[in-house]
Amino acid sequence: MNPFWVETGTAIRLAIVPRPRGNDWLEDEVTQMKRAGVDVLVSMLQPDEAAELGLSEEAALCAAGGIQFRSFPIPDRETPPSIAAFAKFVEELRVEAHAGRSVAVHCRASIGRSSLLLAALLTAEGYTPDDAFRRLTTARGLQVPDTPDQIRWVERFATLQTP
Repeated sequence: MNPFWVETGTAIRLAIVPRPRGNDWLEDEVTQMKRAGVDVLVSMLQPDEAAELGLSEEAALCAAGGIQFRSFPIPDRETPPSIAAFAKFVEELRVEAHAGRSVAVHCRASIGRSSLLLAALLTAEGYTPDDAFRRLTTARGLQVPDTPDQIRWVERFATLQTP
């Protein structure tokens, strides 16, 4: 489990992480994330996806392994249905990051939904959407996010942020 750490140019530590292997592998995956420096793990998976992928125990195993687990389910290749709820979630993660805790995010392929969340968090930190996605693409080693709608959504989200 190797997190894709994002170069933020600040003290906050953000990462995209590969989706953990589920079922019998999950406990080892959580242990490896903790060793890699992950303090807060966010899953963007829908509950049925998590079950299908053998990740139903992710929250419990994270708690047992000393990682705070958070979830913000969004359907694959889509965008958040509520900008207000998402903005609140982003702010909660910013508080964690500014308190010195590293925040890592995964979805199914760790390309679309995870980069959407981290790009939104970076725009809340004052980065432009283009710079946020550039930093995430560099960290991930491939072009993110999955869809043009996800880019447009972050651009719209960024216009609502106060400098």
